[in-house]
Amino acid sequence: MKSTGILRRIDELGRIVIPKEIRKNLKIKDGESLEIFINDDSVILKKYSFMSDLSEIAQNFADSFYDSLKENIIITDTNKVIAASSNYKKKYVGKDISMYLSNIISKRSNNIDNNSNGIEIINGLVESGNSYISNVLVNGDSVGVVLVISDNRISSNIEKNCIFISKFLSRHLQ
Repeated sequence: MKSTGILRRIDELGRIVIPKEIRKNLKIKDGESLEIFINDDSVILKKYSFMSDLSEIAQNFADSFYDSLKENIIITDTNKVIAASSNYKKKYVGKDISMYLSNIISKRSNNIDNNSNGIEIINGLVESGNSYISNVLVNGDSVGVVLVISDNRISSNIEKNCIFISKFLSRHLQ
């Protein structure tokens, strides 16, 4: 374990403040959930991902989506890519998502781009093509996105399938 040299007191309600610089470095946002672990005499806080519990289901969806529609799909939580189809698996799964995707998640909005501008999945790496992004919402909060990237124009069929997957994942998390 790495020491930060920062000390904090626990208040009378058992609370402790995590310093802003640590929250910023670990990309912990207000309202985000942390998981608490105990290891011998240590308390370990870890960012909690609702979507990580669904990584196997998400990967099955990604594989099935690609097999049936021959379109690439990526599924993320709020920090990392948790599932991807075809050649995107090795390239993206487990990697931190871009600021662009983080902003879409924080805005909780779906997004379509049929101008072939491409999309930055992870910082510094842009995939060319058209895209559709559907947020996975749980109790009004976005916990990730379902993203389709296509060489073709995003059809209403692709859009509906993307929304179906995001709603299915949402229901699994509620």
